[in-house]
Amino acid sequence: MTRYSKRVVNRISRRNVLRTTGLTLGISSLSGIGTAHKEQNDTQRAQDNIHIAAHRGFRDVFPQNTIAAVKGSSRLKADRIEIDVVATSDGELVVFHDARLDDLTNKEGLIAETPSEIVLQAEILDSGETIPTLAETLAATRPSVMMNLEFKASDPLSWKEFAERALPIASQYPGEYYVSSFDPDALRAVKDVDPSVDVAPIFGSNKDENLEIARELDAKAVNPSTGVLDRDLVETAHEEGREVNVWTIDSWREAQEPLELGVDGLIADYPHMATFTTNNTYRTQPN
Repeated sequence: MTRYSKRVVNRISRRNVLRTTGLTLGISSLSGIGTAHKEQNDTQRAQDNIHIAAHRGFRDVFPQNTIAAVKGSSRLKADRIEIDVVATSDGELVVFHDARLDDLTNKEGLIAETPSEIVLQAEILDSGETIPTLAETLAATRPSVMMNLEFKASDPLSWKEFAERALPIASQYPGEYYVSSFDPDALRAVKDVDPSVDVAPIFGSNKDENLEIARELDAKAVNPSTGVLDRDLVETAHEEGREVNVWTIDSWREAQEPLELGVDGLIADYPHMATFTTNNTYRTQPN
């Protein structure tokens, strides 16, 4: 980790401790002692059942999809970390979100058309951090953290080839992991290569279609956007034994409705999104 990244990790860690402490005290002071005690207990029970996944390694806190991001989000107590996996022109699997290098790095061109020698030298957002391989990223992650490996794009490989390269690397990770993707064919390829690997469709529309895909693949979870999330989706997924992990949560306001609906996880750009919601969020939650 660079000096820059260490400073960011330490600064954000202290800042979030102070914010969380201040918010908790503020909420308590606005309620009667008895009511506050009950609400705090309800809140704690709800929070205990929610996991927070660091979206690209808390992309608005750390240089996204980097070694600094997985180390830093682990320090900030993320339960899970979501990373994006793509392939270079020579088939190296790297952790990066965009199809092109241009917007996030000091290099240019399509990842799928650029050799790994160049891609791995690309610096993320002037941070001193470079694009890592999938293997390097998993090696830098604490085994206590579950990894959400989003298969972003397969080019220049087929999804079958992509899965055949990615899953042996992922199997070396001592912790838990699962594969998510917007493309059902990516998840089908995963199941073809190794049926034991858990998968989750990602979607921002076509709720019923994606629930059918989840049934077809016996998916561990469904990962919908906030825009498509509703009570029917959550109840249906839960009845079928699947988690619901909602994306992308940028504020406590965006966290409130998913928590009221009883989702299992928040895929968030900042830590402590469940902590920052108000106690009123949980009043309608069943015990």
